[in-house]
Amino acid sequence: MKELIQPIDSNLPLAKAFNKIISKVQTLRIITMPRTFDDVKCKEAAFKITNYYQTVLWEKWLHEVVKRLREWTAIIDEYFDEFDGSWEYYALSKRLESIKEYGSDDEEDYNADGSVKTAGISRKQLHYYTVFQDLYHDCVDIVQDSRPEDLYPLIEAIDIKSRISITDILANVSGKTIPTYFMGDDGVLHQASFEEKELHKAAGMVEAHDYGQLVYTIAVLMEQLAKEIETIAKSDAVYADQRDLLYAIQNDADAMLELHLTETRYFNNRL
Repeated sequence: MKELIQPIDSNLPLAKAFNKIISKVQTLRIITMPRTFDDVKCKEAAFKITNYYQTVLWEKWLHEVVKRLREWTAIIDEYFDEFDGSWEYYALSKRLESIKEYGSDDEEDYNADGSVKTAGISRKQLHYYTVFQDLYHDCVDIVQDSRPEDLYPLIEAIDIKSRISITDILANVSGKTIPTYFMGDDGVLHQASFEEKELHKAAGMVEAHDYGQLVYTIAVLMEQLAKEIETIAKSDAVYADQRDLLYAIQNDADAMLELHLTETRYFNNRL
C-alpha cells in the first residue's frame, strides 16, 4: 500500500490544482493507512479504514479525470484530423485495424477465403468501432460512475485541513503553545504573531473553499459530459457524424484542463 497519494504527472492547470488538493489530504492518508493487524482490531478501525479507502478513491478520481479529459480531446482530434469527421470512415478503419491485430470471433467479419471483409459491412458490425464507443468506457469506471455528491467527503476533508493545523494538534496533545514561523522578506525565519497566524488560517480557509468549489464544479461537468457521451454511445445516434457535438465536447474538455471553466457550455447556458 502506498503511504502517500501520488501527484499527477502533468503541467496542465487542472492537474496542478488537483496536486494542490492532493497535498491537502496527504495527512489523512498517512494517519489512516493500516500498517499492522492490530490496526483493524482497535476501536477506531472502522473509521480509519473508511477514511483510508476514501483517500484511495480520491486519488483514483483525481488522476482519472485528467487522464480522461486528455483522452477525449486526443480521440476527437484524431476523428477530425485523420478521418475528416466521418463516423463511417472512422468506424470502418478502426474495425479493420482491430480485426487485423486481435482477430474476431464473428464469422460475418470474414470472407469465404478467410480474408477480412471490407465491403457490405452492416451498421451493427460497426457499432462497437464508432467514435462514441471509443469515448465511452463500457465497464465499471470511476469517472463515469461518480456523482458530484460522491466528492463531498473530499471537499469536507479539504475544509477541515484548512481549519486544523499540525501545530494545533501538537498544542492540544502537549498542552503547550507551539510557535509558528514564516520566512520574511529578508530571508530570515520569524516567529508568527497570533494575528499573523489567524490571518494565515483565514487565507487557508478561503483557499480551501475555492478548491472545494473546483472539485464540485469539475464533478458536475464530468457527470454531464459522461452522460452525454453514454447516451450517444448506446443509441443509433452513433451512426451520424455528430460534428457539432464532438467539437462542443472537445471544447469543454480543453476548457476544463486549462481551468477556463466559464468557457464550458455549462456556464454559457447559465449566463
